[in-house]
Amino acid sequence: MSVWSGVLDSCPGLLCCVINLRGKLLYASHGYKAVASRLLGHRCTEGSNYPPLITEFDQVLHEILTAACLGDTNSFEISERDKIWEFTAAPLKLETRKIEGVVIKVSSENVSPSKNLPPVVESNPEILNSVPFRACVVNSNGEILAVNKFLAASCEYELPGKNIIELVKLDANSSLLKVISDRVGNVECNIPDISVSQSFYDNNISIYFDEEYTQENPAQEDSHAQIIKLHASPIKWKAEDHVMLTFEDVTEFRQTHDQLLRLLTFDASTGILNRRGIEHMILHEFSPAIRNTEQLSLIMINIDNFKALNETRGYAVGTRIIRSFVSSMDNFLSSHTRYNLARWSGDEFLILVHCSGAAAVVLANGIRERANGIAISAGVADLSKGSYAGVNDFIAAAYDAMVEAKLSGKSTTVLAEN
Repeated sequence: MSVWSGVLDSCPGLLCCVINLRGKLLYASHGYKAVASRLLGHRCTEGSNYPPLITEFDQVLHEILTAACLGDTNSFEISERDKIWEFTAAPLKLETRKIEGVVIKVSSENVSPSKNLPPVVESNPEILNSVPFRACVVNSNGEILAVNKFLAASCEYELPGKNIIELVKLDANSSLLKVISDRVGNVECNIPDISVSQSFYDNNISIYFDEEYTQENPAQEDSHAQIIKLHASPIKWKAEDHVMLTFEDVTEFRQTHDQLLRLLTFDASTGILNRRGIEHMILHEFSPAIRNTEQLSLIMINIDNFKALNETRGYAVGTRIIRSFVSSMDNFLSSHTRYNLARWSGDEFLILVHCSGAAAVVLANGIRERANGIAISAGVADLSKGSYAGVNDFIAAAYDAMVEAKLSGKSTTVLAEN
């Protein structure tokens, strides 16, 4: 629970909750609990079934959660006085492949542009300015014909006369062209120089990781990317059929999602993959390697007598030894092969390497020789040398070989013979 509380409550005003695939509520931010209690009558008890399926809105929420579990993003709205609250459910995926649960975000600002809009039937800038979103009018080619005051104020350059297609990242062009051609729909993209709200990463999320760990996090290189959702709806402008685009900032929601993924798949103390992360990587590589007869091996490493070291020299010393060992492995492996390094448990590490078992043994021995006085036992499993029914058998073979290395006197490497 501390993982989600650290993320969801670190950003003031973020109304969000996380639900697993079994329908259990894992965590809800303070803001979400308040809104859900007032609008839906929910108590939001962690660990309980969610939603409780009492009211008609519960049933609607249940349906969009089901859709999110299947990979779709959907939403519904509730009116309250002059506010429209939008509940949006999006799949929580692992590396954009495996769905682990659902994230729900509530917003009172982002009203669907296809609803509650004034009838724009002529080229009247005041009518365009009355649209309570950043909006512009484009023709069928994507050329911007007019912008409203909200969009003009948030952009660092003049938009009329430019082509919206040229302003987005290339990978979104085809989708945006289709949306403009259909005159309805939405697409997410990155548009430089369009101002968005404060980035989620401007909040000091690093406090939830170990402060002593300073290795740069590659997943955050593009942490300040501006993610804009463009909504398209038909419009009459100068008596011709055109498209109105409205701009919704979804940066905070997407980066919250990415941060949750990182906390779920990386070890906080060392920065390398955790058990969940490496299991996913192996699952991703296992079948293609068999199908294409590619070389793939696993190295399971255990630090000998680490428990005794922790008990005699203390946790802080043990943590420094772990980090130093991880850094040594990472530096050595990076110059030799394509690999994924993970912390399997407290003193156990798993390495997925794209090489033969014999080459993996050489790598394991190289790690042992450069371990700065740390004694380790290693087991190696070669995918091409065994008849493994699945990923679990492959991992078990490496683990059993590591246990054999420890039983045979430690500080050695054993290659699984299955």
